[in-house]
Amino acid sequence: MTKRFLFTGFFTTIINLLLNAIAYAFVLKDFYHSHPAGPEEFMNQLHRKPDQLIVWAMVATSVTMGYLITLIMKWSGAKTFLSGLKYGSIVGFMFWGSVNFGIYASSNVFSQASMFVDLICSGMSMTISAAFAAWLLNREKMTYK
Repeated sequence: MTKRFLFTGFFTTIINLLLNAIAYAFVLKDFYHSHPAGPEEFMNQLHRKPDQLIVWAMVATSVTMGYLITLIMKWSGAKTFLSGLKYGSIVGFMFWGSVNFGIYASSNVFSQASMFVDLICSGMSMTISAAFAAWLLNREKMTYK
């Protein structure tokens, strides 16, 4: 593992986390409330309250996703922001399609509408994060001390 890969994975983690947080804060939070998968009591049991979140697990999932995106961009050979968008959109929408369709098919976590909106937001976050990862992995004149 090179310093460039570690640096890129770290920044990809931050970018992906911020994009997902923005999507949740401005789109998904209200959308989930207006398109619940079940009664309010059920949804309250399903999701943790903000003060009950398990912080280390949230950090672990963010770091894991950031480095997964970086690894995929490295393996894809994407060398520019635009090629990262291309490969990132393919991987992002296939990955989140698999996750969201699977969860929708087998549980009561999503309504159909919220599943599709989550797919779009998550897929876009991964796409943009992948573009940054491709660009950072191949950026010239970067020094890593």
